[in-house]
Amino acid sequence: MSAEIVKKADSYAVEVDGVAVACVVPVKGAEDSFARLSDAAFLWTRKVSEPLVNMRMELTTCALPTFTMVPSVSYNGNGWGSTPEYVGDRAEDGTPWSFAWHRVTIPSCTFSATPLGSVALMAEAGEDTACSLYREGDAEKHVVIYPEEEKPKTLQRHFWGDAYQGEGRPRRSFTAIILAYPYEDKPIRYDGLLDFAWRYYGHALDVPMQPERIYELGITYTRYLYQKMQDGFSGFVSGTQWFRGNWTYQKNNGRFGLSWVGQSASMANAMIYHYLQTGDKEALEMGIGAHDAWLKYGKRECGLLDATIDYGDWRKKVYPPDYEPDPWQLGEAQYEDHKGYGKAKFRRDENGVVQLQIDACNSGGGAENYFEAYDLAKKAGIDKPEYLDAAYGILDFAITQQNEEGRYAKNWRADGTVISAKGTIGCFLILPMLQAYQRSGDKKYYDSAVRAFDYYYGSLERDGFTTAGALDTYCIDKESASPLLRDSLALYDMTGDKKYITASENIAHYLSTWLMHYTIEYPKDSVLGKMGYDTFGSTSVSTAHQALDQYALRDVISFLHLSEITGKKQWREKALVFYANASQCISDGTMYVNGRVRPAGSQDEAIFHTRWGRHGVPPFMPSQWLPAWPTAFRLEILRWYEGKWDVFRHGIDGIDGAIAHIK
Repeated sequence: MSAEIVKKADSYAVEVDGVAVACVVPVKGAEDSFARLSDAAFLWTRKVSEPLVNMRMELTTCALPTFTMVPSVSYNGNGWGSTPEYVGDRAEDGTPWSFAWHRVTIPSCTFSATPLGSVALMAEAGEDTACSLYREGDAEKHVVIYPEEEKPKTLQRHFWGDAYQGEGRPRRSFTAIILAYPYEDKPIRYDGLLDFAWRYYGHALDVPMQPERIYELGITYTRYLYQKMQDGFSGFVSGTQWFRGNWTYQKNNGRFGLSWVGQSASMANAMIYHYLQTGDKEALEMGIGAHDAWLKYGKRECGLLDATIDYGDWRKKVYPPDYEPDPWQLGEAQYEDHKGYGKAKFRRDENGVVQLQIDACNSGGGAENYFEAYDLAKKAGIDKPEYLDAAYGILDFAITQQNEEGRYAKNWRADGTVISAKGTIGCFLILPMLQAYQRSGDKKYYDSAVRAFDYYYGSLERDGFTTAGALDTYCIDKESASPLLRDSLALYDMTGDKKYITASENIAHYLSTWLMHYTIEYPKDSVLGKMGYDTFGSTSVSTAHQALDQYALRDVISFLHLSEITGKKQWREKALVFYANASQCISDGTMYVNGRVRPAGSQDEAIFHTRWGRHGVPPFMPSQWLPAWPTAFRLEILRWYEGKWDVFRHGIDGIDGAIAHIK
């Protein structure tokens, strides 16, 4: 297979195996030329005789696409769910959406899969560009735009911001990259784009900190988040936020999460493991105490465990329509919950009190952690059969709720009645189902897991995306695919059936669409510049939350395992880049960012790397919310990869099969 660009009467055609899949839209007075980068890719250069500031480099498909994508921004036009996002190819006023190059995980990239072939257009990293993708007649138009713009408005966290128009600079030469390859009758057809992007934009990346130091700081922050309440409950609070009124970071007093953001159960396991490594009895008491407390205070008759335990009263209050939160009285993350979105975020009963919700993400994580807790406690000489009972109770309940298609619900009320069912989030329950089968030999758990996997993976094959794993949004996202990858690998390990290898690679390709393939150079005097943050290897959150975070820590071991199974180096490279990126900017206790000294072991949940921000924290800033979960995930990697830490001592020296840039 080889793509070609063929001169026509007044333009150029992009052909694959002799079939035209796209056409270059000419501009009067401009001269186009094309230099081959690979069998499928070309550097497109457009030269003009007089300097211009504005240029649109346009490509139209020769057939209507069956799937379109702006990586991490739009999947087939979005529209799944209810959270504000870019829906369709244009805004309500008919203006096609345009996105800054750095909002997209491959710079200014747009992709179409058509019956004639797959086509992508993208830009060089760092170029002053934007992109647009929209239907025009019987074709899909791909555009790289000079200079950078975002129109007709910009998506922020749950609200819309103003449009942006860059000034640009006069130039005689403009570039873009064209990629084209054959149509394949398979569900995931953006794998060719991802392979090219990784080999073209990726680069060497070293780890910023050795695993021993990461472990030490992780245990330190875990201890810091531990809290014992007046009624005897104990656990690990969900994180630390900045309080402007006190000019300091403070723990989320009395706010605990079982899994997801809070990760109290995982942190409890980390402390039991730490005891086994060091003999630290206080760590053991914290871990066992936290697990016991959750069962005492958070277990429901239906078998579920509470997803959150919150001693605060703010969710119980009913705020007047004109309520305006005071940023001097609230933490920064708390301020956003109060600012507009928070009033509608939580389901309230007829008295205005927030309804308790128990979701599949926290429930699946809870079951996994209680299985592990039982094993760790046993090694510590403590028999805790109630931990097994808690895990089985969650799973037995989920089986009773599973529908004929294999789907578990998304979330339930405290009495076990379903609140909502849609989304891929139920796949968080599959891995503990498989663990339950391995422990008990009861085939009902295996059968339930397989039915659920077939349903959730089938939706990825059908739609090209997964949904609703990030609990503060209801949209297309990446967090719902991470457990699905762990599920497929576990099924392969149990059965040896190679269909699960194919499934695992397809899921990994989807996860890779969220991967930041390049480095954004920030001004040296900016906060991100001073932090030295490198975007390469981070992952965008969802189509509604277009910030970068460390959630790919959950994929590190999965991608390493996938590389071992398939022999493909790229999966290993991505695993190590995930790990190296997520190990950046961990405070050693002296880290000073934006006028604030951070607690040892803490780290931003996200980097607002593009024109996307939240109430109280503008774009191009670190989030300054220091949650529990990145620490918990790093400690999981290090205890689950015990004895194999050497793999994390270095990042990658380069990219296997790297594609050279033309200067």
